[in-house]
Amino acid sequence: MELRHLRYFVAVAEELSFTRAAQRLHIAQPPLSTQIRALEEELKAPLFERDKRRIHLTPAGQHLLDKARAILAAVDEARHETRHAASGEVGRIHLGYTASAMLSPVLPAVLRRFAAAHPSVRLMLQERTSLDQLDAVHARTLDIGVLRKPEATTPPGVVLEQWLESPLVAAVPADSPLAAKRALRIADLRDHPLIAYPKDSGIGLYWKVQALCTQAGFRPQVVQEARDTGTIVGLVAAGIGIAIVPRDTRCFALPGVAYQRILDQDATSSLHLAWREAGDNPHAQRLLRDLRAARKAGA
Repeated sequence: MELRHLRYFVAVAEELSFTRAAQRLHIAQPPLSTQIRALEEELKAPLFERDKRRIHLTPAGQHLLDKARAILAAVDEARHETRHAASGEVGRIHLGYTASAMLSPVLPAVLRRFAAAHPSVRLMLQERTSLDQLDAVHARTLDIGVLRKPEATTPPGVVLEQWLESPLVAAVPADSPLAAKRALRIADLRDHPLIAYPKDSGIGLYWKVQALCTQAGFRPQVVQEARDTGTIVGLVAAGIGIAIVPRDTRCFALPGVAYQRILDQDATSSLHLAWREAGDNPHAQRLLRDLRAARKAGA
């Protein structure tokens, strides 16, 4: 069954006249009649009842009319969307993000503005660890990654660009002596139990915290590990230990938790943007420009 057969059939079914249908289709009537008979033979069902004055749809013809209209509408829609996709008007972006990136007001604001400005572009968002994002960008399952740079080799063809730098803070139990200080240094955490991200989780903050403690001359006493930042803050509220987290984590304002500024100059963590050097998604390039503009604007 060919699409032209369906178009011919719909024209005849709607006009209930081979003459008017042929005029509508800009073809001669005999070839139209031949095509309709060929369609009936292929389907092994009569589609029209014919008499000398007029034609009528059979039950099989009425059923086919509903299906044919739906098929032709779907084909027209696919054609329309493909043309718009080729012109850059519609499409999708696969964007990965590390969980802590969504705690910053910047990324959600950029995504909200982008979605409002480009309603025909679908944002496919995936929460992934930093290592997972690097692999996914390299494998072309992500267009853009928003991550914290891990201590790992960047895959070939993947570009990493520093985006937002944020201070780190110490989340401490509210009844801890550390909570009474005006500010802390990493060295002040030497003898305190630490809640940390697991090393094998691929979360970029793990290596930063380890490096800060090493620079301060001690090895952290990790008593509990958790992958989720909210869980880490909850463990601090339970008095299990302290944690070094991005400043935006303060949005988790749990009772029993105090956030302390860290004075060490290196106590910062940066979010990076990752994308393929040879990326061919024009929508992703547009979003990258918006993300860079937000970095310069500070929001």
